[in-house]
Amino acid sequence: MDFLIDSINVHLRTLFAALPISALFLSLAAGYTIGKIQFGRFQLGGLAGTLFAAIIIGQVGVEVDDNIKTMSFAVFIYTLGYVSGPQFFQSLGRTTLDQLHLTVFAGVIIFITVWCAARFFDLDPGSAAGLLAGATTESASVGTAGDAIANLKITEQEKLRLQSNIAVTYAITYLFGFTLVIFFTTKIAPRLMGVNLRQASKEFEDAMGGPEKDLEDGQSEPLQDVRARLYRLTEKSFVGSTVAYIRESSKEAVHVVQLYRGDGQIKISPTTRLEHGDLVALMGPRTALASYGPQLGAEEGTVDGIQLIDETRDVVVTTRKLSGITLAEAKQVVDPAIRRGVFVLRLKRADRELKIWRGVMLQPGDVVTLYGPRDSVDKTARDIGYSVDPSKGVDYVYLGVGIIVGMILGLVTVPVAGADLGLHTGGGCLISGLVFGWLRARKPTFGSLPATTALHLRDYGLAIFIASVGLASGPHALTLLEEKGMLLPLLALITVSVPLLTCTLYAHRVLKMPPPVICGALAGVLTCTPALNALVSEADSEAPVFGYTVPYAVSNVILTLLGPVIVLAV
Repeated sequence: MDFLIDSINVHLRTLFAALPISALFLSLAAGYTIGKIQFGRFQLGGLAGTLFAAIIIGQVGVEVDDNIKTMSFAVFIYTLGYVSGPQFFQSLGRTTLDQLHLTVFAGVIIFITVWCAARFFDLDPGSAAGLLAGATTESASVGTAGDAIANLKITEQEKLRLQSNIAVTYAITYLFGFTLVIFFTTKIAPRLMGVNLRQASKEFEDAMGGPEKDLEDGQSEPLQDVRARLYRLTEKSFVGSTVAYIRESSKEAVHVVQLYRGDGQIKISPTTRLEHGDLVALMGPRTALASYGPQLGAEEGTVDGIQLIDETRDVVVTTRKLSGITLAEAKQVVDPAIRRGVFVLRLKRADRELKIWRGVMLQPGDVVTLYGPRDSVDKTARDIGYSVDPSKGVDYVYLGVGIIVGMILGLVTVPVAGADLGLHTGGGCLISGLVFGWLRARKPTFGSLPATTALHLRDYGLAIFIASVGLASGPHALTLLEEKGMLLPLLALITVSVPLLTCTLYAHRVLKMPPPVICGALAGVLTCTPALNALVSEADSEAPVFGYTVPYAVSNVILTLLGPVIVLAV
């Protein structure tokens, strides 16, 4: 067996000496394979798996170019900021004040907890920063803390040791922090608040104007089956009525989208009056058309020369007038003449589809799927934000300038207490990404970076960075584990449980937030998306999502910037 292990080591050293970059992709392949292994309902995940794999592979001894690590981290942190930008700046408004308040409060508690743990258990700056990053599942802190250590006035050997301690501590504490966040948010937090999560979520849905209420007053928009039908107007009660009357009398369930009179189509407006014999094209949910359409007259089948052209389009909400208002209020804000015949099929936030309730508040960055006549969809899309065009490529000029600006910001330092304080690459690119993402959302005529592409860049950049860190840390991993190995899981549990317990009680008793929103916010402040997925499953509802997005966006910024602060404070 020893001979086999030695033989593998020799062959790996030969491969890595000839192709050092192969170690990165081996770490990714092995790490994501490990991350997919299911332990009951638990999965480690690709990033944590990559770090573990890289640390093990790094025992062989691999030299990875620091420029690769810097470049991948810059791409990751910039796209993280870019994706979060619209949501981050929106969170500074009044409509999400409680969630912003809770997130800042959580950041303070997390800092105090990590600082006290470092002082009491004599952790070095690297281990303390790794504890922050791992327990809170904030991978970006690994990079910003590493940047801060690289600028300390200590020997290169000591810098390497501290940076290795970040990675190893992160790897160990991530596993325990990740697990505890899921368990606490789904099981412990509801018990502390004295609620049944599923029942509390149902009550929250009712308060938001759930689907049952929508159906009662005709405002329903869970439109899985929207279609258009042609009716020949023969009923005298509708002769002389306006296009607007059709919309109003059907409680906006049915819209006139085209009108044909004689041999041709006529242009319609809300005040256009219908005449006997008109061919009226109605659009709406199938059930609404079946009950309302025959009131006009008989349904017509295929008519020569008439083509109903409809379109489905994803649109990102960016306009200020829709920020912080409900879907029901949005109907009044968007001009009915513009949105005639346009229906909302889906609403997505943080890559999760939400139920379409009247009380759902829109936020910048939400993606709504519109369906209706092409012209009306186009006008409505321009009025509420910008259309997502999957075929549109990346504006590499905007991307490149954004990352360069972030790196330049990172070069600026201020001497404080004998140390050079600065944002470094991580902080600079994060702020640049936030601003450039916000600018793109405000004026989407430039800087194209499709959401799916941005997410792929973010995940790929982070995976390469984590693999680079793990490979460099491999030779030092055993030393730290021998010194602090048994202590690290305990510190992770403390670092997670203290903020979660404090924030639960504070949000419930002081801020008076709804319990499902609190549970989602707890997952957000610790940037744990798997916890949100578990919450949605446990609650059998999307209600926790309404508390997740703002804390997640803000906490990503706070915890990323806390990395260097912890290094300097400890």
